[in-house]
Parts: sequence; C-alpha cells; structure tokens
Amino acid sequence: MDYALLFVQTLNGLQLGLLLFLVASGLTLVFGILDFVNLAHGSLYMLGAFICASLTFFFGNFLIAVVVALPLTAVIGYAIERTVAARLYARDHLDHVLATFGLILVLDTLAHLIWGPAGIAIPLPAWLDGQINLNGVVVPTYRLLIIGTGLVTAAGLAWLVNYTRLGMLIRAGASNRTMG
Repeated sequence: MDYALLFVQTLNGLQLGLLLFLVASGLTLVFGILDFVNLAHGSLYMLGAFICASLTFFFGNFLIAVVVALPLTAVIGYAIERTVAARLYARDHLDHVLATFGLILVLDTLAHLIWGPAGIAIPLPAWLDGQINLNGVVVPTYRLLIIGTGLVTAAGLAWLVNYTRLGMLIRAGASNRTMG
C-alpha cells in the first residue's frame, strides 16, 4: 500500500469535507432557525469565490481581496434575503424550494455571464504558493491553510453555538420559533 498516496488523499478529503462543512453549516443554521429551505446557499458561496478572485486581480493582493470580498458577499446575501427570502418565510417549503431553485439559475447564469464558463486561477502570495515536506510527502501550503482555516472556523462555530449567549438564542430559536 502506498501510504504517501493515502496521506495525500486523506488531506484532499479533509479539505473538501471542511469546505462542504462550511456550506452545510450555514444551510443548516438558516433552516434550523428560520425554517427556510435555501437551495441557493451554495450559489452565494460561488459568488463570494468569484468576487474574491476578481478582487485578487484588481488589488494584486489575496488577503485584501478576502477582506473586501466577505462584506461584499454579505451585502449581496442581505439584498437577496430582503428581496426574495423575506417574502417567502410565511409560505410553505415547496415555495422556498421553487424560488431558491430559480435563484440558483439566475445566480449561476449571472456568474457565467460575468466570469465565463471556466474557473479562475488566482495568483497566490509567495507564502501560500509553496510546498511543505511532511515526512516525505509534499503538500501545498495553500491546502494546509484551507484545512487549518476550516478547522478553526468549525471550532469557532461550535464554541459560538454551544457556549455563548448568541448560541443560546440560536438554539432556542431552532427549538421553538415562537420564542422571539
């Protein structure tokens, strides 16, 4: 058995799993608290990634692009919440599914028109563009950053939900929607 390949594939799985966790945790919190089925949640994630890539080229700096892309994506999400989602809260889940599926089509087509059909490769800063040798296995630094950031975010989210007043309110709202 090739243990180097097993190690690399384990890191690949961990990286993908953490990215999916971040998307799924947002989807779960929205559904749990608001009882709202938002199928377009992943499309907002995609928009954030494309915005960050564009800003990386604009600013020439990946970190600045990330810092600017987060609030821009939040503003887009807020606009969608106010114009589409807020009108659907009192409706049944089928209406949520149909409206947010339509939103997926709109957002995906918009992304296709703005950024084209292919992905965008961005230049990484030198400190992320390297590789680290872990016991004979070469691993890209960027992959380790994604894994580390995902683990820190997961731990932070677990702490927020389980040990803070806001988390208590989130859990209470998920358990009993009429408690507001």
